[in-house]
Amino acid sequence: MAPPQAEIALIIPSLEGQVAALQVSISRQTLLPHEVEVVIDVQPNGRARNQGVAHTRGGFLVFVDDDAILGHEHVLANLLAPLLTDPTIGVTGASRLLPLEASAWQKWVAREVPRIENPVVETPLETNPDPPTYYCEVTTTCCAMRRAVFEQAGGFSETLVRGVDSEFFVRVRRLGYRLLLVPQTWAYHPAPPNLKALLRKHFLYGAGHAQEVRADPSRARGNYLHSPWHAVGYLLFRTAIALPNVFLPYSFAAPQWRLGFKPLKALTSYASALGYLWGWYTMPHGPAN
Repeated sequence: MAPPQAEIALIIPSLEGQVAALQVSISRQTLLPHEVEVVIDVQPNGRARNQGVAHTRGGFLVFVDDDAILGHEHVLANLLAPLLTDPTIGVTGASRLLPLEASAWQKWVAREVPRIENPVVETPLETNPDPPTYYCEVTTTCCAMRRAVFEQAGGFSETLVRGVDSEFFVRVRRLGYRLLLVPQTWAYHPAPPNLKALLRKHFLYGAGHAQEVRADPSRARGNYLHSPWHAVGYLLFRTAIALPNVFLPYSFAAPQWRLGFKPLKALTSYASALGYLWGWYTMPHGPAN
């Protein structure tokens, strides 16, 4: 029997436990996990992931969303390989692609809205959440790390309603580790199925980011709301740029304004701004983990 430090624990947070398709893709892996822990009906998802870790013992942790499907049979092997050979790498991640059966609406969303898809890379892509944007291509849709790194970083926040992965990755990065998007490795993951779901998702992203900033003002990027007057100014500014953003969207991956026509991106950005205001004044904050 392999020692615990060499074993893989795969953790799946799931509200309803509907993971059949994902489990089929796991069963086809050339490198099989020693443990698969499905954490059902635990919220927020940071708490679900922490509980999954607590219920397993493997030295390597793989986190996969319940609505994802591993892209091919070598995903787990590819994610683990850099962690086995380079101690400076803290987290490895898979790219995300829409499922082949994605609707025309979901394909439209993926074309306009960041972090729905990220292209498969041919060579390892170091993608560290550094200032000023803290942007990172790795997400907990499908990622891996050593248990020791997870414990050193203090686990996932059990307070944040969204943005749990980015907040955790910032802490991992501050410990000096690098984050890597692994080549030729992906998971299929659907976009929100309709406009209501899309806007709700980004509203909650905004609320989660407000929680992050309240706990860690260095993440504010000028959006720390010191008083109600700052909040009013923030709302007026985000409202004023909502329409221009349709034609001049901002890219966080390569920070700059770019000409284009992206109404869905503008809508989700405004929804995030409203969520940020709501989260600032209504959501719990304090220590992130």
